[in-house]
Amino acid sequence: MNRLIKFLHDERGSASIEFVLVFPIVFTVFTASVESSMYMAKYVMFERSVDKVVRELRLGNYGSITHQALKQKICEAGMLTGSKSGCMNAMKIWMQPINTGTFAMGSTAKTCVDKASDINTGDPPANEYAMGTDNDIMLVRICMKEWPMFPTSAISVKMPTDSNDGSVSMVVTSVFVNEPG
Repeated sequence: MNRLIKFLHDERGSASIEFVLVFPIVFTVFTASVESSMYMAKYVMFERSVDKVVRELRLGNYGSITHQALKQKICEAGMLTGSKSGCMNAMKIWMQPINTGTFAMGSTAKTCVDKASDINTGDPPANEYAMGTDNDIMLVRICMKEWPMFPTSAISVKMPTDSNDGSVSMVVTSVFVNEPG
């Protein structure tokens, strides 16, 4: 009985117990804040590069640009990831004219990037990418995949994903009118 009382009154190691209980919470908050700030910075760079390219596209400076060339221009405008090919392979562009009679927006593809097929190397089907004609209102949706730095942090779990590879989708939408002539 005397040993039990002695053991209960012993305060050695109490700081270690506090550390073990508090450290995971503090570390989770830290990784979540770093993850969310990196995601926001990448998204802002992505959105800015899309805005720059769509402005040039709207003014007709690119002419009839191909799907791959448009991806390349967006990647060059913001240099979003480490390499241009990595940026282009992580991106999917959906661009269609809006029907001004019904203003139907059309449905986009369900996946951001389908890495199982070879969709990123060739031109997409006409129902996904079309330049439109003069005075057409064009709707552009560009999706890019990013992989979290800390995939198990609390903020990463709550980010929108569209696949099982652990990536996060960043989607930018823009509307412009094709200038005549």
